[in-house]
Amino acid sequence: MKLTNINKSFGDKQVLKNISLDFPIGKTTVLVGPSGSGKSTLLRTLNLLVTPDSGEYEFDEEHLDFSKKITTKEKTILRKKTGMVFQDYNLFPTKTVIGNVIEGPTQVLKHSKKQAQTTARQLLAKVGLAEYENSYPSALSGGQAQRVAIARALAMAPEYILLDEPTSALDPELELSVLKVLLGLAKENQSMVIVTHNMLFAQKIADKIIFVENGNILYDGSPAEFFDANNPNQRIKKFINSMTMKDL
Repeated sequence: MKLTNINKSFGDKQVLKNISLDFPIGKTTVLVGPSGSGKSTLLRTLNLLVTPDSGEYEFDEEHLDFSKKITTKEKTILRKKTGMVFQDYNLFPTKTVIGNVIEGPTQVLKHSKKQAQTTARQLLAKVGLAEYENSYPSALSGGQAQRVAIARALAMAPEYILLDEPTSALDPELELSVLKVLLGLAKENQSMVIVTHNMLFAQKIADKIIFVENGNILYDGSPAEFFDANNPNQRIKKFINSMTMKDL
């Protein structure tokens, strides 16, 4: 998965500035940076929830040129390859947990209900929610709802899972339950791109760190170098210190 010379503006504000990045298969790429830096816009570009003004996007055999019109077919192909997990879960409130998980496979992938339910139960067990399959979202904690959202994304068998601050709305104890699930997926070499403000989590899970500020990429490399106390980049050191409260 690769972006080349991506630009995106909303009105007079340019939020992505000539960005070129690749996202390795089987690895976890973590996007960090201050609020409003363009991280979420960049993540949503990978799922085509945001369409850039210019640039190119390569994903397997697919090649998109954003100077041309992107067709519905092209968007559908890309979205089948990427599963999106939002910070506010976006579960269907009138469907049970298992109903939420089988919705995509039955409606989009045209799997049989029996096949989808079998896969859904396996995924709910993976995220620690096997006993909640008949519960409704209103009966779940935030951490449980987010784990259902992860299972729902996995049910579509995407090549990449894209997660936009998946634990930002959770208290620390509930956050931990979600982070453990994501660490488990990383160990299974599930390709993921994650936007997060949790630096401890980023340091633990990332194979690659991308630091975004004002629509620019200021760092694209290894977590070890990024978090090194002797990192010569003073902007990065200041950011890490502020996020980990070392400056208090």
